[in-house]
Amino acid sequence: MKILRLLTIMVGLAFWAFILIAQDRNQANKLQEAINFMETKGNYPAAILLFEEVAKGPDRSLAARALLYLGLCYEKLDKEEARKTYERIVQEFADQREAVTEAQAKLSAFPRAVSPASASALVIRQVLALAGPGIDILGAPSPDGRYLSYVDSETGDLAVIELATGKKSRLTHKGSSVESAEHAGSPIFSPDAKQVAYSWGVKDHMINLCTIRLDGSEPRLLYSDEESGLIYPNDWSPDGKCILATSLKKDNARQIVLVSVADGSARVIKNLSVQESWAGFSPDGRYIAYDIPQQEGSRQRDIFLLSIDGKRDIPLVEHPANDRVLGWAPSGKWILFSSDRTGSLDAWLIPVADGEAQGDPQLIKTDIGEISAKGFTRKGSFYYGKGTWLYNIYVAALDLKTGKILILPKKVTQRIVPLNSSPDLSSDGKYLAFISEGAFGSSRPDSAVISIRSLETGQERELSLELNRLYRLRWFPDGRSILVLGFKKKGRWGFFRIDAQTSDVSSMVQDEPDVNITDPAGISPDGKTIFYRRIVLSKELHQIVGRDIETGQERELYCLAAPSLVMNPVLSPDGRHLVFFVRDPQRNEALLVIPVAVGEARELLRVKYPESIDYISLAWTPDGSQILFGKNSSQLVGKSELWRISVEGGEPQKLELTIDNLMHMRVHLDGQRIVYTAGEYKAEIWVMENFLPDLKAVR
Repeated sequence: MKILRLLTIMVGLAFWAFILIAQDRNQANKLQEAINFMETKGNYPAAILLFEEVAKGPDRSLAARALLYLGLCYEKLDKEEARKTYERIVQEFADQREAVTEAQAKLSAFPRAVSPASASALVIRQVLALAGPGIDILGAPSPDGRYLSYVDSETGDLAVIELATGKKSRLTHKGSSVESAEHAGSPIFSPDAKQVAYSWGVKDHMINLCTIRLDGSEPRLLYSDEESGLIYPNDWSPDGKCILATSLKKDNARQIVLVSVADGSARVIKNLSVQESWAGFSPDGRYIAYDIPQQEGSRQRDIFLLSIDGKRDIPLVEHPANDRVLGWAPSGKWILFSSDRTGSLDAWLIPVADGEAQGDPQLIKTDIGEISAKGFTRKGSFYYGKGTWLYNIYVAALDLKTGKILILPKKVTQRIVPLNSSPDLSSDGKYLAFISEGAFGSSRPDSAVISIRSLETGQERELSLELNRLYRLRWFPDGRSILVLGFKKKGRWGFFRIDAQTSDVSSMVQDEPDVNITDPAGISPDGKTIFYRRIVLSKELHQIVGRDIETGQERELYCLAAPSLVMNPVLSPDGRHLVFFVRDPQRNEALLVIPVAVGEARELLRVKYPESIDYISLAWTPDGSQILFGKNSSQLVGKSELWRISVEGGEPQKLELTIDNLMHMRVHLDGQRIVYTAGEYKAEIWVMENFLPDLKAVR
């Protein structure tokens, strides 16, 4: 009898264990489904229902993660439930330290109250949610709020969308990208909403200023200047007689010009620095608002007003924070701007009259984030775009000889951020370093960190850095430090060496006024030389160089002049060769390999437009005999086919893997596993309404 009872108990325990395992799997599946609804489809209501279900499950780790995502959904919808959700995590999930830390970071942005003048009826709503090709977040609303101008990213045509119906109309009809490489840009409506001004890119990198009627009739070349090369419209004058535009000369000088709509004549208002940003006319046409860095190379900006005759240049917002102008309210009494003075990027209003501030700024909306200002309608609705790269790091395994997939791709990390990118493997293959951008959807622009993951244990740790805007990293051969391209506060872009244990930062090389550095190619096996791409702006030269770390002496390995491009050099594992990408003016592309010692570059592969090579995907196999790369065509928009080619040349071989927007690929020492960045770009159009004090008073 005792044996029978024991067997009964064991069977019962096994049964309940099976039920619990099944519940855990179901909970994890629902979480992934909810994430797909949120990130891929922008269907927040459906995602909320699933996140709430997962949060009720037995797995506390999954429940806490679900609540973090739930809070982000509520934030996207601008609902007070976001705060309550983060508070719940802190109060009920103290054992889930990572989730609590994320929730506390989010809560730190909430206590700041919106000013009484604007809080009572502020409305923020999403107008469009876009993923993949079709519509970008450039353009502007029509003054009556009926239309939104945009550039069709599949063809390059100028287009508009009727917001009430979703009906899209192309105003230009240039044909497909295969038929013509011409493209529109920066479309803005005239004050009467009957015309659209836009830039139009033509051959030899020339960009002209054009106008067209809303029905697509009367396309007109308004302004073209062989010496300018590039010109972009910023705003129409309130009377519709002129267009404010930024002109970029071939010698890299920039000007703000006023172009007559009647005859296309242009008048220079001001010569610009390369870092000024313009918002456009005051409603009375007397002033122009703009922002400029507080000092050379600084990310902190102040806001100024310039009289249309160029005689008065008046500071409007001067503050240690990063302040950027967003737009001039239709009454002319307020300027909307963003500022990080509270720790997150918030929206503020400042009263203005006669070109001067009339009081202190008022906080309108906390945590609005980094946005692309699209402009005001006549009724005071402010439209803006949010663009997000939803990227993560994946690992897969391939048989490189046969091209067969051995292990399907899966995410390397579950870290909840919009962008995990730029993975690099240590020389012993034991560690993976990568950049995590943004703290769970935070609007704080300076929140990028370097994460290091042990491939043996799966444990991750963060390097806390005094750097902003991290972009691309490489391990040093000794595995003790990391080379990263980044931006130091109140400094310039440059390469920095990061101690992988202590997070100590040391500067190696920085941008100069006429020289930009980018694309870290790698470090020589002896750790004495770094390789990268540099751009000489005045001469439009793209160079690949090696720099002696100790002496600072640079040696040029390869050089091309614009309009040809050289991009993304990658050093071979033995440090003897570099592979890189070249594009010619006809948009044909090639892979070249060059010896690090003295020698000529040799072409491995060439593709003709509309086929293209994912230049940022290049990777060597561990033995240096093969190069992996992504390739796409007009039939695979946003997707990359994985290929390999011998370093000796010959026919490339297609592998059995297609990846969304492939970047930053690396091959493990085992010759099978690959790690890479993949994902999609998601754009959202939002509108903020009923927040202007003068209009609220009328209501």
